[in-house]
Amino acid sequence: MSRPDSSDCPESTTKHPTPTPARRAGALTAVMALALLTAGGAAIAVSSSASSGTTLARAVEVPSDQTADFAATSLRARQAAVALSSSRSATRGEIPAPDERLAGVEGEPEPEVIGKRYSTVPLNVRKDPDSDAAVVTTLEVGDKVKATDVKDDGWRLVIHNDKERWVKAKFLSKSKPPTPVATSPSSGGGVSAAACSRGSGVEGGLAANAIAVHRAVCARYPQVSAYGGYRAGGGNHSTGRALDIMISGSAGWDVANWLRANSGQLGITEIIYSQKIWTTQRAGDGWRGMSNRGSATANHYDHVHVTTR
Repeated sequence: MSRPDSSDCPESTTKHPTPTPARRAGALTAVMALALLTAGGAAIAVSSSASSGTTLARAVEVPSDQTADFAATSLRARQAAVALSSSRSATRGEIPAPDERLAGVEGEPEPEVIGKRYSTVPLNVRKDPDSDAAVVTTLEVGDKVKATDVKDDGWRLVIHNDKERWVKAKFLSKSKPPTPVATSPSSGGGVSAAACSRGSGVEGGLAANAIAVHRAVCARYPQVSAYGGYRAGGGNHSTGRALDIMISGSAGWDVANWLRANSGQLGITEIIYSQKIWTTQRAGDGWRGMSNRGSATANHYDHVHVTTR
């Protein structure tokens, strides 16, 4: 078998072209242009002067007739980078200042005043919608506040003395309730201070406000024939500041609610009836339930208990 001629077996090694100065200058120009574009406009000073061109040409072995082309190419690359940076700024826009970024972001809406409302009972005004919150003041019957559209679990946000406060919504009315007015004993209405012909013996040992309650109830509710006043053993009865009005059923609620409406005039601080309690300290909470004490009398189902100042 004859050996193949060398012309039948080409060389397996690839020959690379010889790097001439012109090729090296072209490659360097491309690298410089790419660097300028990537930097997004970073300044790379390329002098177009003859002396600088000569130095650069000497450093990269670029013939002097190609130095001008290299400088022009570098200048065009830098101009293109600047144009690209300007385009990005125009597209993205300027970064807004903090106040400008917050502009247009809406916060929590302000409460809207829906109208005037009147207190139907001596009503506690509190700082927060909670029965344990601090009491700012107590509205009298007929006092007016500005009601808002904000409610929270039975509480209404109101404006009182230009400040946001909370009251029990169920004790507010769109119409002004009649205010109890003290009248003379002969007028037949209001709160009477005339001596009671029935059960007047109970006044012995009572304080002045308890006597006033007894006489007012006696004049208004002639069906009540029995009362409980002073007794030893401690509590408000032993100090003469408490009175028991022996009555039951719906008539008892009539008496209890009437006394509550006139509590300010009669000096009343507490009323208990039918296992419910109302106090001036928590007037805005209305009638509150009490624990079972075991009997109708202990739970005040057969009498209205009144405590005075």
